[in-house]
Amino acid sequence: MMAKDQLRDLHLFAMESALPLGMGIIKNARTGGLQKIMNVFKLKDPLSELQVDGETSAKVVRDKIDELFPGLGHPVVSVNVTVEENHPNNERKDSDSLVSTLDRIDSQLDLMRQYFNNDSQNIDDA
Repeated sequence: MMAKDQLRDLHLFAMESALPLGMGIIKNARTGGLQKIMNVFKLKDPLSELQVDGETSAKVVRDKIDELFPGLGHPVVSVNVTVEENHPNNERKDSDSLVSTLDRIDSQLDLMRQYFNNDSQNIDDA
């Protein structure tokens, strides 16, 4: 299993870091030759600069690889998922809150019914 994880990590590194770096070198070589590549290496963070320059081309390459072999161009990244348990106390509080709200609505509806019934009797008496 450890070898499988290392292979997955190498694949992820190749697709997410090395490929954009290589594509950035190629892009700079095409547009300005060796001199432009040398100028990039004089910058504060040349590797990041080359990765940024090559990211668009690298995405195109990853998409083409995925067309031929799904999942190879855009490797799956493992994630850790945790599930929070519902606590019965919270459910009880929510239920109590709901019941009290419904009781309040019911009593207000009763008051409205009484009001309308009294009003309609006053109209009949007139």
